[in-house]
Amino acid sequence: MPISISEDHRTQLSLLVTQDPPVVKEFCRLASQFLRQGVNPRVFNSAANKLGVQPSQVEDAIQALVFLLSYCTQVAASKVEFQDLTVSIGFAEDAVKVLTDAYTDNMLELKKFLKSMGVQIPQYHDLEWRFDILVGSRTLSHIAEPLITLQLSLDTNKSSHGTENDAGKEQLQSVCDKLLLQTDPNNLVHLTTVLEEALQEARAHHSRRIHRHLKKPY
Repeated sequence: MPISISEDHRTQLSLLVTQDPPVVKEFCRLASQFLRQGVNPRVFNSAANKLGVQPSQVEDAIQALVFLLSYCTQVAASKVEFQDLTVSIGFAEDAVKVLTDAYTDNMLELKKFLKSMGVQIPQYHDLEWRFDILVGSRTLSHIAEPLITLQLSLDTNKSSHGTENDAGKEQLQSVCDKLLLQTDPNNLVHLTTVLEEALQEARAHHSRRIHRHLKKPY
C-alpha cells in the first residue's frame, strides 16, 4: 500500500512545490537545522524576505518538510516509496532528487530525532546473575532455600563525559542504571511465563493492527 500524508501537510508543502531545486535544497538544510536546534525565528524571517512571503508560511513549510522526512523514516519507506510520495505531492523531478538526497543523507539524524520525541524508556544493557542456597542457620541446621540474585543494567539514554580519544577530544559515555533484584526460582519461573505471554500477545494480529494504526500520520 503506497504511503501518504494528510491534506494539511500537502497544503503546507505547497510553498516548496513551486520553488526551484536550489530553494528546495536550502529548505532541506533548514529542516536539518530545525532537527538539531529547533525553532529559529530569524531564519524564518530571512527566508520569508527572500521569497516574498510571510514568516509563518516558511515555518509551516519547514515543519511540514520535517514531518515528511521523519514520517518516512518512521515507516521505513524505501527510496522508491519516498520518490513516489514526493511526486504525488507535486514536486518536479529535479526537486524530487534533492528531497530524496536529503532523506537518505539525514537518515541517522532523523532516527535520533524520532527517538528523542518518543517516551524515554530505559533499554536493556546487561544482566549478571548469581545462584545462592541457604543450607543452614543457627535455628535450623538442615534447610535448603535457593535464591537467585540479578543485577540488571539499563541504558538510560543519558551520557557522561569520558576519556579523551587519539585526537584529544573528549568522548561521551552512556550512563547505565544498575538494579539489584533477588527472587526464588518459583517466582522467576512465574515472571518468565508472564513475559512470554506478553510477547505472544504483542505478536497477535490485533496488537499488530494497533501498532500500524499508531504509525499513521494525523
